[in-house]
Amino acid sequence: MRKVLHIIIPLLLAVILALFCCGCKKEDVLHAGLNAEILEVNVENKTIRVRNLDRSGQLLLEECTFDCSEAEKEDLIIYVKYGTGDVTQLSLSDLQPGDDVILWIYDSELSKAESGSIAKLYEIQLGTQRLS
Repeated sequence: MRKVLHIIIPLLLAVILALFCCGCKKEDVLHAGLNAEILEVNVENKTIRVRNLDRSGQLLLEECTFDCSEAEKEDLIIYVKYGTGDVTQLSLSDLQPGDDVILWIYDSELSKAESGSIAKLYEIQLGTQRLS
């Protein structure tokens, strides 16, 4: 009986430890609706430099540069006409300095931006209602 307990108890502890470690995986949260103003568009490098603003116009982060290559590749640069809800896919070249944009970015990438690194955007929505 003791031999069986010496085998079962460590095995049971190993299984509990494995389940505990799997349950602690941190999920990468997608932040939707980060408001920003475009300061520069670099079509060649597929980046935008923005000043991040909250809805009241208050500065949340200093200027940040974002990699837009994945958003453009996945057709996730969009324009929504607020009056009708019509959605149009855009390219990076359709964006221009002074445009208000709404950014979707994962928490892990936002941390990179806050530390001064270039972070990847998930989606960009042109907020400026200038397209017909």
